[in-house]
Amino acid sequence: MSQRSVEQRDRVHQLKALKRQYLSQVEIFQDLSMGEIEQIQQGFHMTPHVPKGRLVYQAGETPEALFILKKGSVHIYRLSPQGKRLVIDDVLPGTFFGDMAFIGQSMQGSFAETAEESCICVLSRLDLERLIQRHPQVALRIMRVMSRRLAQSENQLENLALKSLTSRLATLILQRTVHGAKRMTELSHQDLAERVGTTRETATQVLDGLKAAGLIAIGRRRIDVLDSERLIEVAEAYSWAEPPERRFAAGSARSTVRRHVQQSGARCAGTAR
Repeated sequence: MSQRSVEQRDRVHQLKALKRQYLSQVEIFQDLSMGEIEQIQQGFHMTPHVPKGRLVYQAGETPEALFILKKGSVHIYRLSPQGKRLVIDDVLPGTFFGDMAFIGQSMQGSFAETAEESCICVLSRLDLERLIQRHPQVALRIMRVMSRRLAQSENQLENLALKSLTSRLATLILQRTVHGAKRMTELSHQDLAERVGTTRETATQVLDGLKAAGLIAIGRRRIDVLDSERLIEVAEAYSWAEPPERRFAAGSARSTVRRHVQQSGARCAGTAR
């Protein structure tokens, strides 16, 4: 065997080993042994360089595959008849999407689009069904993830229906600055607007109100939380009538929140998912 053939063989072995290692870290495969993962990896097709802005699937399609994101990010969103976008999920590396293939249903209005160059592993629906027949625990893990996503969708629906835009934006900022962090990065005003169901111009106006009240500082694709306690109060409120420059005035935020909550009879909701 030539030196070149040996190098090619070794490279193939290394790639397979890396693929096994990656799949073992995906949540739905964590119950499988390395031997079992080695068996299922044959059914995966990897697309290493999916460009930014590529539609993976679109509304009305019945996906014939389960997608696992290895690198990059994917936005799951819906479009209004006027073309207004509402982002309902941000898929990060190590997670799967297109899970309607699991139950053979269409995407019912959802689009999946790469937010940056991404690497996506694809498992056909037929191979997925075979995998589940051999390893029912995979189905249980998929169902747990789908249940968690359903709860998140219900929470988002509740926010859209019952909370003001100001409260929704405050909630989103807090969700993106968890674990003690005080800074949210990488999301533009347009990105924020698409996650709370408004336009960029309106989102900017509300953010300026929070800034004027001393709750946040705004930079280029950066928001710093200056007063997390008062921002939490804003996020938990279900009814607001006063303009931002008045309702966030120093010393009045807590009493304003309590008054509006008492008047509306609303319950407080947690801000972290």
